[in-house]
Amino acid sequence: MPAKRILLVDDQRDVTRFLRAALETLGRDDTIVEVRSGEEAFLEIGRGGADLLVVDVKLPGMSGIEVVRRFRRTNAKAAVILISGAMDARVESEAANLGVLAFMRKPLHASMDKFLQLAQQALSNGGAETEMPGDDEPVISDRLSTLRRDLGANAVFLVDMQGRITVRAGDITSLDVDALMADVIAAMSASLKVSRTVGGLIPSNVLFFDGDEYDVYAANVGQFYAITVVFDGERGAGQMGPVMRYGRQCADDLLNSLVMLGVKVDSSALFAGRSTETVAPVVVAASKATPASKTPTPVVAAPPPVQPTPVAPPPPPVVEKPMTEAELKALEAALAGLGQQNANAFWDNLSEDEAEAADSPNALSFEEAEKQGLIKK
Repeated sequence: MPAKRILLVDDQRDVTRFLRAALETLGRDDTIVEVRSGEEAFLEIGRGGADLLVVDVKLPGMSGIEVVRRFRRTNAKAAVILISGAMDARVESEAANLGVLAFMRKPLHASMDKFLQLAQQALSNGGAETEMPGDDEPVISDRLSTLRRDLGANAVFLVDMQGRITVRAGDITSLDVDALMADVIAAMSASLKVSRTVGGLIPSNVLFFDGDEYDVYAANVGQFYAITVVFDGERGAGQMGPVMRYGRQCADDLLNSLVMLGVKVDSSALFAGRSTETVAPVVVAASKATPASKTPTPVVAAPPPVQPTPVAPPPPPVVEKPMTEAELKALEAALAGLGQQNANAFWDNLSEDEAEAADSPNALSFEEAEKQGLIKK
């Protein structure tokens, strides 16, 4: 039996942990995801759908009933179990209208057998369905129409990764649009693989295809959809800058809208807090030369940290060794033999050049040398 996906939504962590432990006793190989708010639940539904949704009525922010109401827009058949700390006739009535499998009272310990029986039944018979909203969802079609008008494009399409057009703004009768979308999506899928190879966890790729009759741009919307913009061949290449800015922004807006509608998308971009203007898109050009796009700022690696120059420890202080008794006697004898006559003989024997050097203005007197510390007293 194929594994199913179970989503537990309750702001009390001990409740979801208890439910997880109980569901694991069924011995199934299901994926169980725990979240604490309705907003987080929609991100998880957008990421992988849900075969069984167990949700508390009272949640911070979006209520459990609102979670079920929005979930039903994209999945009319998946099983839903509502839980609540208090029964409410109005909530029970709305839950029945939404096709809820059961409305159970907290705490669930006393009714755990019933809960597990319902869960087993839902997981054995039910299945997750995720359908893309059509043109009756104005938030999608209006956004595409706005982009088409802002860019002056012939048509704008929202396409899934099977090449199927889900929402369109405008049309082109002289072009086999279905065949074109299949080729565009093949190229977009390849570009996403390249992004993953080079570490692009949140790809924001923009592709350009040059033609004589038409020029085509494509930008990914998460990992499961893409928008395709078609221009006349004479002016499409000149729209690269606006497409980079407005087309990429439109793709990110659609990603957020699809997540809120419960459509399966890659919603990791919602956690990144990134600005589309700071992410360099990937551009794939075809044969004809295209206008040069703005060169991205090169990434300069930070210089390695400067290692401090090792400082040699100061030399040990010089300790003067005291003179021995014999050395002192020899010094006294030498001093006794040096008299004034020897000093006068020294000056008398100086050559004329030596005398001039001694009388030089640059020469220091004995007193000056002593003051400068050159002679010890």
